Amino acid sequence: MRDRGSEATAEHDESGHFSDALALFAATVAEERVELGMIIEFMGRRSIGALLLVLALPMALPIPAPGISIVFGVPLILISAQLLLGRRRAWLPARLARRSIARTDFVIFVDRALPTLHFLERIVRPRINWMAGDWAMVPVGAICLLLAIIITLPVPLGHMVPGAAISVLALGLIERDGLAIGLGLITAILGLAIVTMASTSLAGVLRAWFFS
Repeated sequence: MRDRGSEATAEHDESGHFSDALALFAATVAEERVELGMIIEFMGRRSIGALLLVLALPMALPIPAPGISIVFGVPLILISAQLLLGRRRAWLPARLARRSIARTDFVIFVDRALPTLHFLERIVRPRINWMAGDWAMVPVGAICLLLAIIITLPVPLGHMVPGAAISVLALGLIERDGLAIGLGLITAILGLAIVTMASTSLAGVLRAWFFS
């Protein structure tokens, strides 16, 4: 049986902007480390898009937290795969749900993310319905999965543009905004191009160093 606090959380999940829920969680979390499972529990019935946004935003922001791309990138792979399969609710295995970052790092992330979220939430709105229909979950999930894999790889600057692309796609899913989904797809293509060029350049340098 759920307690009153859990019921209140579930009610909150269904109302207000996503930025409000994120700010409330950052302000009320008391533990020294913030686990992914805690975020999922707080979000309650929020869509997979909301969790994708939580996980992708740190990748799009210059946050000095060692190992953060692995902590958030691996769950991004799993959540993106669930979106690809058409799931409505996010799920993480217990071991992955226990992955955590320091509360101070999480609060820093939220503080830096909120201005961007507030700006985007004033822009996104339901429109171009055919681009935001249920059919879009499969291709968006496939693209997010590819970008999430790139985030976890040791590629120079391989997390910022993919993280931004997933964030825009997630906002488009949350708000049913086909235009945002289209912009997210363009950003994803840009990210793939940048990562490909960076990887090619790095491979050339390593090849020249080893065989010189």
